[in-house]
Amino acid sequence: MIYLAPLQGFTDFVYRKVYAEVFQGIDAFFIPYITVQSEVVLKKYEREILPQNNLQSRVVPQILGKDEDETCFLAETLLSRGYSEINLNMGCPYPMVTKRGRGAGLLPQPEQVYRILNTYFQRFDSALSVKLRAGLDASDEIERIVPVLNEFPLKEVILHPRIARQLYKGETIDTAVDFTITNLRHPLAYNGDIFTLEDFHRREKQFAPISNWMLGRGVLMNAFLPSEMKGIQWTGEAKRAALVLFHQKMVAEYEATTDNPGNVLNKMQQFWIYFSYHFETQAKAFKRIKKSKNLALFKAEAGSILNNEALFSENNTLN
Repeated sequence: MIYLAPLQGFTDFVYRKVYAEVFQGIDAFFIPYITVQSEVVLKKYEREILPQNNLQSRVVPQILGKDEDETCFLAETLLSRGYSEINLNMGCPYPMVTKRGRGAGLLPQPEQVYRILNTYFQRFDSALSVKLRAGLDASDEIERIVPVLNEFPLKEVILHPRIARQLYKGETIDTAVDFTITNLRHPLAYNGDIFTLEDFHRREKQFAPISNWMLGRGVLMNAFLPSEMKGIQWTGEAKRAALVLFHQKMVAEYEATTDNPGNVLNKMQQFWIYFSYHFETQAKAFKRIKKSKNLALFKAEAGSILNNEALFSENNTLN
């Protein structure tokens, strides 16, 4: 199975909706984390978790909590909206999160993880999965976390094999995956640095027991990757038509859900940070998009790129 990773600022409800309408291959869509402030769910998350904005066959909201109270408050908020499956974020690497004991900040605290999971399963009977990293500061932290995870009936564990201090840079820590495969009693999904079919096949061979894969930046940079991983072939003409349709729908959805053209432009320019990798002239294409000063100019530049620039070749390497 293939999952879409929860990437703050990118895989929002608009992206998830439009992607599912245009492309194939994603089996589950994970909603970027919601968290609390002064015991109130921030209003900015409301549209992300509304059931009517998440009509795909399997949608999993993610929560970011530092203790059992926050975790259960968020879980109750989501369960009351009809969700039956929740993901606990123990992998967010950013210091503003980890310094507050959330995300990967939980990894050096196995006792705290135990309290969170114990309280959750005492209060709720809904499915819970965990997304985590190899550690906050050291990759052996996972060796103290896995035994805690094994004590509870988790649906799944999703591992990004870096420590938080690496953010998304440097080599993945394959020994952390090997340890987890050997010692975890739950299904394991792999997340990290799958940008091409070659990346996938290498990981698939290297970690043969794993059958579930979470893709983040790889999908943003190559929307066809999930379907290609499942053996679906695309002609160049079909790819261009799909990208044009995808882009048109994204613009239309943001125009319908965003309060002014300037904010639509900002959202679409952010979208192009990764979308530009669909073209051989990636850097030049993105520069043209960034120079667009208003929505009309953006639409003209985007249309020109979509219809005229050569599509990225699989023989190239994504960086």
